[in-house]
Amino acid sequence: MDLEEKQKETSWYDNPGLVTTLIISLISLIIILSQSFAINNNLSAISIFRNILNHNIIYLISLVYFVSLKTRTGKKYFDFSNLFMVILHFITFLTSILTVLQSFSLVTLLGLVLHALLFVYMFHTFLRGTRLWKEFSLEKSPFNELNNEWYFSAIVIIVVILLAVNLISTTTFDGTVLALLDSIYVILFSRYIYLYRAYLDSKNKQKIKIDEEKDTSDE
Repeated sequence: MDLEEKQKETSWYDNPGLVTTLIISLISLIIILSQSFAINNNLSAISIFRNILNHNIIYLISLVYFVSLKTRTGKKYFDFSNLFMVILHFITFLTSILTVLQSFSLVTLLGLVLHALLFVYMFHTFLRGTRLWKEFSLEKSPFNELNNEWYFSAIVIIVVILLAVNLISTTTFDGTVLALLDSIYVILFSRYIYLYRAYLDSKNKQKIKIDEEKDTSDE
């Protein structure tokens, strides 16, 4: 294999299709394991149903979102799905604020920082190219000064710290496994956002280049 072919190869974490497939598989695994742990702990049917609604509702919605990306309908309404995900994570961010107020600890504080970063990252990525972005002049937002690599790196660092704290405080095998899988999911999800933003940045640079070439030819 020559050098040119090696340069054309794409790492798995830079492949949007592969990242999406991994996320779908991971979410399915988290849901199955969490319910298996609940059954092994002899929880009642009502308790298991509450567990699905409380812990897994975000995962279930995210699973529908990522599976829809594999379909023609999901691709057609991609922007609407992104807007829904932004609203969903905004609600999660508000919930994390209430959690900190009710039970202040290092875990809840790190969770708040993580959800805040994810929401801001999604808001300034998924809404690009939409009508809302232009109408509200969101390109002037100071959060746009933070580049793609900064957001992704910051989220990964917070996730690793939060995982370490959770592993120290967790006393059960079930909690350890779920904490590890949750962390991997957040990293993969933030990588998905990273790849989409990189695509938008590349598209914008290409548009600017075409406009400059057009202006030069007109002159």
